[in-house]
Amino acid sequence: MSRKRIVDLSQPLDTDTPVFPGDGPVGVTILNDSAINLSRIAFSLHTGTHMDAPFHFFPDGQTIDQVIPDRTMGRARLIDLRNVSAADEIQPRHLEPHRAAIRQTRILVLHTGWSKLWGSPSYFTEHPYLAAGAAQLLVDCGVQLVAVDMPSVDRAPYAAHHILLGAGVLIVENLANLESIGADRFNLVVLPLKLVGRDGSPVRAIAIT
Repeated sequence: MSRKRIVDLSQPLDTDTPVFPGDGPVGVTILNDSAINLSRIAFSLHTGTHMDAPFHFFPDGQTIDQVIPDRTMGRARLIDLRNVSAADEIQPRHLEPHRAAIRQTRILVLHTGWSKLWGSPSYFTEHPYLAAGAAQLLVDCGVQLVAVDMPSVDRAPYAAHHILLGAGVLIVENLANLESIGADRFNLVVLPLKLVGRDGSPVRAIAIT
């Protein structure tokens, strides 16, 4: 009988968590006037491992509470892009060899190896990113959720965000431990909080092999 193995793909969330430039640090307040342990946390919804809803870029787009759980879990395909250099665009030519596999999945995970630089000064500034043409290829292939081990799928002016979210494709950023999965097909679970009317949410991301 085969045994399930669970791999945690989430970055830790605390006051030391690196944040996207301009977002402000994670704040934790301990409520000391209570006889039990209570605390309050404040941070950007795009801190750590998180999901972007279409509303993040489109005022009339779907908000994170409107995302049904069925879209945030299921059989995923991992594409190894560790051959793409830092600060380079992920072009359609990098994805073309995998087009047939991409067309057969609705959940795609792109492994660039960038999470190994989590906490370094260059993590947010020199990461690989999706070119507009590569984002459009994913839309054309019918992908419904794309997850990456980078802080963002792109950079300003955010062409990939506009293409993906504009087509209703959910985005998960800041995955960790992809090298520990050990398979290119696995079950992915990324559940956002049901934050009413908001643009994104932290997630606890796990792979089940």
